[in-house]
Amino acid sequence: LTAEDQNKIKMYKQQVKRESIKKEFTDIEDFLSSLELKITIFENDESIISRMSQMTQKTNQFNLTTQRYTEADIRNFIDNLDSNVYAFSVADKFGDSGVTGLCIVSNNSKTESAEIDTLLMSCRIIGRNIESAFMDYVIGKIKEKKIGELKAKYIKKLKNDQVKEFYDKCGFKLVDGDESKINYVLSLKDYKPRKIEYIEVING
Repeated sequence: LTAEDQNKIKMYKQQVKRESIKKEFTDIEDFLSSLELKITIFENDESIISRMSQMTQKTNQFNLTTQRYTEADIRNFIDNLDSNVYAFSVADKFGDSGVTGLCIVSNNSKTESAEIDTLLMSCRIIGRNIESAFMDYVIGKIKEKKIGELKAKYIKKLKNDQVKEFYDKCGFKLVDGDESKINYVLSLKDYKPRKIEYIEVING
């Protein structure tokens, strides 16, 4: 069992408190600002391999490709110099939601390009703009590697329709696609960070 499994009841009670407070606000941004949101980002962290693998196996709604990976698969990504594994945990004034997001990026130094292999987030933290802060961070790290182009794809599955236009909203350009798969590309110099001021981003 991961730490997130063991704390499910506590997290459920925290969510009940959030929803109760939310009713006091008429503006969603004011509510989110009141939460004192913090995300801690982990890069190639071997200590949470089991949790990262678990998320690929269980996360369906906010999951752009629904790739399923074992712990050995995740370790291979971490050990591979041409890939980076980013995960994050979320906390606010009500408590800690644990490790709830993952992005796996494969880099190609020869073509100065990279590709998002996996991008997912637990459904229990949807609706807080956390994905925007996470993308700002990940794309910033990719830029540091002197990469100019980022590829990505959306693969349609039974439950992930809500993220069908996620890359469009992030400024990616449509390359091609059909009902089952859409391919995107982003020129990193054109990326416009959201810069969500009420989310504090911490390096783990």
